[in-house]
Amino acid sequence: MSLMRLNWAGTASSTINNLVAGEKFEFLSRNSVIKVYACADTATGAVEADFSLGNVIVGDNLVIPLHTATLGPERDKHLLARAIGRAGDRIQLRMRETGAVNTPTRVLIEIDEI
Repeated sequence: MSLMRLNWAGTASSTINNLVAGEKFEFLSRNSVIKVYACADTATGAVEADFSLGNVIVGDNLVIPLHTATLGPERDKHLLARAIGRAGDRIQLRMRETGAVNTPTRVLIEIDEI
């Protein structure tokens, strides 16, 4: 199993086209099950994500749950999406802050080879 823990500043009304770009596990080395967990650190912000593997859209406009603690995401509460990818597929996670306030966001991506 491989894990990526990523943090995004989520400044007001900003977008990042691919949070995973440049990371070690951006491209799958083998067929794998991918789970994406995420949570945002504010009581008033709003963050959405688009998740795709290769050329397949897994989730569009997924709402990131708010979680005011400084830890997380928690695997039992913050699962956004689960998908199966093939070797060579690129993991893409586009994030948008839509609440017009700074919303720091934490993401955990779990990769289990099949």
